[in-house]
Amino acid sequence: MTNPTSGTVGTVILFVCTGNTCRSAMAEALLGHALRQEGPDACVVASAGTEGGGSPATDKAVQVLSERGIDLADHRSRALSPESVADADLIVAMTRRHEAAVTAMVPMSRSRTFLAGEVARLGAGVGPVGEGGMAAWVRAMDGARGGHFTTGRVADEVPDPYGGSLESYRRCADRLDGICGTLARLLVPTV
Repeated sequence: MTNPTSGTVGTVILFVCTGNTCRSAMAEALLGHALRQEGPDACVVASAGTEGGGSPATDKAVQVLSERGIDLADHRSRALSPESVADADLIVAMTRRHEAAVTAMVPMSRSRTFLAGEVARLGAGVGPVGEGGMAAWVRAMDGARGGHFTTGRVADEVPDPYGGSLESYRRCADRLDGICGTLARLLVPTV
C-alpha cells in the first residue's frame, strides 16, 4: 500500500483518538520508535483524530515523550478522513467511541479496526505476523474476536489524559508504550 502523504510503500498503521494531540499522537511516536528499535522500518505509522486538525501535541504529551527520548514537538493533529481509514491496513482506536467513528465513516474497515488493548491482546494470541503478511495477521485477529461485530472490552480502551496531571500523561504513555512494544515485536518478529 502506498502512503499518499509520503509516497512510501508499506504497511500503514493508523492510531485514532479524539483530538490527535495526546493518545494517538503519543502512540504514533511510540510505535515508530519501537519499530526502529526492532529492525528496518517496514511500516508507515500515522495518527488522526475524530475532531483533529492542525493543533500541536499538548505540552504534557511532548514532555512525557521527551522523558523517553522521543521528540513530539513538531506533531500537528490530523483529522480522520475516509481516505486515511481506507489507506490503513490496521486501525487502532483508543476507545469504543473512536472505533465506532471509524466504522461509521468506512463500514468496510470494521475487520481492520481494534481497540488499543485489544490489538495487543489478540495479536499476542495469534502470534507474530507470518508469511501471509499483515492482511492475514489482521484477519486472524478479527477471527479471534469470535467473528462477531461487537466492540472490544472497556479494559481495552486507553483513557484520555487531556486536561489531567502530568502523572496522568505518564500513566497513559506507560500503557501505550506497553501496547506499542508488544505490537512492534509482533510486526517485526526476531529470528
